[in-house]
Amino acid sequence: MTAGTATRHRDGVDTNLRARISRLPRSAVFYGIVAALVAVVAGQWLRVSPPSAYGLCSACHGRDLANWVLNGTQDAGLFVTAAGASWPLLTVVGLVVGSSFAARRNGEFGSIDIGGNARQFLFGAVVMCAALFVGGCPTRIILRTGYGDLTALLALGGVAAGVVLATLSLRWAASR
Repeated sequence: MTAGTATRHRDGVDTNLRARISRLPRSAVFYGIVAALVAVVAGQWLRVSPPSAYGLCSACHGRDLANWVLNGTQDAGLFVTAAGASWPLLTVVGLVVGSSFAARRNGEFGSIDIGGNARQFLFGAVVMCAALFVGGCPTRIILRTGYGDLTALLALGGVAAGVVLATLSLRWAASR
């Protein structure tokens, strides 16, 4: 009598487990694990190694990728960090391809009109130029500030002021 009850409960557990496993490819954790495994394989077999304290910076990685391509095709002699000199840093490409794949997989891919396209493009260009001027991502800015770099300290203040101004701007826009 108890064996029948336990078997039925186990079938429910198996069904629940199958439902969880079928949802797994839609999870950000799943994509993070896959990205980590790809990074390990690339590091081991292709001898790709990320630089220490380089962070995840669309400005620096995008610049290095563009400069690497131009150096390879046009022999331009542009600056590329030591980490990207022998193999390009594909962080920006990975972000675009990965987010596009995830959006298609979850049925969220499409265009939306968020308005103010010229203004947003201009703000993005200013942020990218400022990021390249101070040396990149906030992780590097904090590390450089720790080493006593005055430019990084000013950049850290700029990042903090930008976060505060953006938050106040969004709150003001939401209250209208």
